Amino acid sequence: MSFREILQDADLVIPDGSSLLWAAKVLKKPIKTRVTGIDLMQLLLEEAEKCGWSVYFLGAKHEVIKEAVSLTRKRHPSLKIVGYHHGYFDDDNLILKDIKNLEPDILFAGMGAPKQEVWLTKNRDRLNCRVAIGVGGSFDVLSGNVKRAPMWMQNRGLEWLYRYLKEPSRIKRSILLPRFISLVLKEKIRNLKGEKTL
Repeated sequence: MSFREILQDADLVIPDGSSLLWAAKVLKKPIKTRVTGIDLMQLLLEEAEKCGWSVYFLGAKHEVIKEAVSLTRKRHPSLKIVGYHHGYFDDDNLILKDIKNLEPDILFAGMGAPKQEVWLTKNRDRLNCRVAIGVGGSFDVLSGNVKRAPMWMQNRGLEWLYRYLKEPSRIKRSILLPRFISLVLKEKIRNLKGEKTL
C-alpha cells in the first residue's frame, strides 16, 4: 500500500505543516488553520484524563519515551498511561502482544512519517485499541528534549524555521520542498486549464 493510499484510507488526516496551508491556498481550497501532532496529542491527553480513557505511548528512543511518560504523569496525574515502548524494535509481535493485553483506548505512535502510518496501517487489525494516531516527534517535545518555537513564530507559520535553526541537520529533509512546490504549481495550472486533477 502506498503512502498516498494510506492517507486516503485514514479516518482523519490533519494539516500539520505550513507548506500544506500554502498549497491549499494556492489551489483555492484554503484550510482554516494547521493542526500539529503535538497540539492534537495534548488536547487528547487532557480529554483522556477527564474521561478516564487509557493511553499507550509508542515511539522515540528509550530514554526519551521514558522521560515523556514521567513528565506526562506529572502534568496529568489522573491520566491512565497503561504502557509504553520505544520505537526501535525489530519484532512487531512483542509490541502488538503488549498493546493487545493492555487494551488502551488510545495508542499514540511517534515514529515519524511515513514509518508510523505504515506501521499503524499494517497492524490495524491486530491493535486492540479504539484510536491509533501517528504523532511524529511529539514525544521529543513531551520529554523536554525539543522545545517548540515561540508562539509568535507558530502563529506566523515559522515553526519550521525555528526547527531548522535549532536542528540544522533537518535541512536534509527539505530536499523535496522544490518538488512539492513544483507539483502544487502544476496542479494549479491544470485547474486553470480545466483539466482533470490528480
